[in-house]
Amino acid sequence: MHDPSVLDTSVEDGDSSLRAHARQSRVRLGTSTPTDIGEAKTVVEADFYGGGGNELFSNSRGLRIRHAYGELNGWLAGQTWSNFMHFTAYPTILDFNGPVGVSFIRQAQIRYTMGMGDGQFSVSAENPETSGFEGSRDTVPDLTARYKWAGSGGGFEVAGLARSLKTDDASATGDDATFGYGVMAAGRLNVTSETSLMAGVVLGDGVGRYLYSSYSNNDSTASRTGIGEAYITSDGDLETIEAYGFNVAASHKWTPKFTTSVAYGFLEGDQDETLFPNSFQTLESAYFSNFYQVADPVTVGVELSYANKELANGESADNTRLQLAAQFSF
Repeated sequence: MHDPSVLDTSVEDGDSSLRAHARQSRVRLGTSTPTDIGEAKTVVEADFYGGGGNELFSNSRGLRIRHAYGELNGWLAGQTWSNFMHFTAYPTILDFNGPVGVSFIRQAQIRYTMGMGDGQFSVSAENPETSGFEGSRDTVPDLTARYKWAGSGGGFEVAGLARSLKTDDASATGDDATFGYGVMAAGRLNVTSETSLMAGVVLGDGVGRYLYSSYSNNDSTASRTGIGEAYITSDGDLETIEAYGFNVAASHKWTPKFTTSVAYGFLEGDQDETLFPNSFQTLESAYFSNFYQVADPVTVGVELSYANKELANGESADNTRLQLAAQFSF
């Protein structure tokens, strides 16, 4: 994963390194069962980005749940992608997680989806985990609503997020609860049958971890390292943090087997630099990706990516990476 948030700004000149692994391998099982009220579907998917393992002997890694959910008659229950995600503008790249500035999260939820016009409208109640302050206590689920439409010429989607944030920390002597929200919009334009353009934007106050790489340690002092959802002020109030991100991308299919895509993402948190000088203020990532389908189940790729991180105190770090990959589907 090429995550700009982990770059070390204290290192002026870094050395190159090499890493080879198969952790992105996935196992997916699905079922479909006819019932009197519709088709019941289940999905279980896992990859090997879990903990454990090492590179000294077997390179083994723990199996990690990605998806585990069921669907029936418009209802979904279990863990899968959040309803507050914009797949319409999510680019195809080699990097495991993708660009910053996108909504990116999987979690437990209950969701209902129904047709609306030529599109789909969905609402959900999702796991409300928070970060950025001590003593957080989740009492109600995060609520989302999304409308999505897609056609031959492209598609678009819009979504909203509502959150309740609360802390039991002793330093919160004032308002120990607050409200957070987020909004999202994304679109894709199929310029030709071979070329697509896409863009998405996410912003909010207390939107926190729904923006990829914006999570924070639970510290409301100068030791804070990320954006997070909120912090406890010197007056003892729980104060939300504004953040926004956007991404743009383009892809072109040169031949039936060869495709190129370019993508860029940006993320910024509106934090007081005098309070959190060591927290990152902006993150950027860019990708130049190429894919060649050797055979139906086999695709190889090469990608050049760039990442940049700037702290509130002005310190910065960047990194360039070359990634090669081979994917076998069966």
